[in-house]
Amino acid sequence: MDRKGQVLVSDRENDRVQVFTQSGEFIKSWPTKLIGPALMYIDEDDIAYIPEHNGGMVSVLTADGERLAQWGEERYRSCHGIWVDSHKDVYVVTPGDWGKGRRVVKYSLKS
Repeated sequence: MDRKGQVLVSDRENDRVQVFTQSGEFIKSWPTKLIGPALMYIDEDDIAYIPEHNGGMVSVLTADGERLAQWGEERYRSCHGIWVDSHKDVYVVTPGDWGKGRRVVKYSLKS
């Protein structure tokens, strides 16, 4: 949910983010093309950090769905979690090698 109280839904099967009211009324779909957005983290400025489950990328989008940044690697597909700390470091949880658990990958957004 963003600061306006809108509910943002990652629609992995249809490669989009949809926005709804709290009562479930459809408002819009974001215009940015994503590859399997499975979940997201929304920070205090309504910036959305969205791991693209099927693409191995992380996209950073504004409250209107405009892409600010994108990075990642094919080997980090199938994200299982994302978190952004107070320093804007992004932590993404991905599957590890078969039978060896998961890994946490840290991306720093500082310049």
